[in-house]
Amino acid sequence: MELRHLKYFAAVAEELHFGRAAQRLQMAQPPLSQQIKHLEAELDVLLLSRTKQRVELTKAGEAFLKRTYEILNRVHLACEEAKSIDRGEAGQLIIAFTGSMAFDPLPILLRSYQEKYPKIDIVLRQMTTTEQLEALQENTIHAGLLNMPIESAAVHAEMLREEPFIVALPKTHPLASQTEPVDVACLANEHFIMTPRNEGQSYYDAIISLCQHAGFSPKKTQEARELHTALSFVASGIGVALLPSSIQFVKNDEIVYLQLKKSFTTCKIGVAWNKAEKSPVVHSFISFLKKDHYSLL
Repeated sequence: MELRHLKYFAAVAEELHFGRAAQRLQMAQPPLSQQIKHLEAELDVLLLSRTKQRVELTKAGEAFLKRTYEILNRVHLACEEAKSIDRGEAGQLIIAFTGSMAFDPLPILLRSYQEKYPKIDIVLRQMTTTEQLEALQENTIHAGLLNMPIESAAVHAEMLREEPFIVALPKTHPLASQTEPVDVACLANEHFIMTPRNEGQSYYDAIISLCQHAGFSPKKTQEARELHTALSFVASGIGVALLPSSIQFVKNDEIVYLQLKKSFTTCKIGVAWNKAEKSPVVHSFISFLKKDHYSLL
């Protein structure tokens, strides 16, 4: 039995007329009649009752037609799913992101992507830039939204956006009442809360560069792997933190955010993937980011 036999039978069952069914299938009537007879012979069941005046389904034919529809529908769905996956429109996509991405760009980005590709199952994992590079090389994630630049022979990355740094201060800080942007040099005597360099080299180095261009090296008081932890330390008065501007979406009555004056250093966010990645879903996601959705970031 072949799939075409089921299609032939369904057409005859719906038309209840071999001539009309043959015309619909764009084939001659005698071969169609012969194929139905072969199907009945293989099943050893009479599916159609034939007279000179009419063609009717037998009880067995009615039951067989129901299952035929189920099979044909499943085959159709399987074909459509395969085509969708091949086009990068369906499947699973594991995306890693740094903590700063969660405060503003990521939710907007994913909502837009999910609206465009509703058949893609997105799995999110928060990771540092270093962890993402390791995961990409080990193929445990498909794409990473991370801080740039990166250094990896196995991973390719492209920058998506830049955002300025701001300073987060305890509300009791002398500068907290200021409304104008702060000169980075004014922070020379502050104690800084920073992300460990081995957790995100480019992010750490950007902050060091920002301070050094202002004429000082930051005094590191505490390290915080997560930006939420850094904010908690700031709120407690332990120190100040230079953070991506999108962090301002996190409201805390104990923290004041101020813009920086003449800040040429930015936090660079990019998308990274394994150079050997061949999944259409992954490349569809990369294309989505690069071509259409810079504005969302």
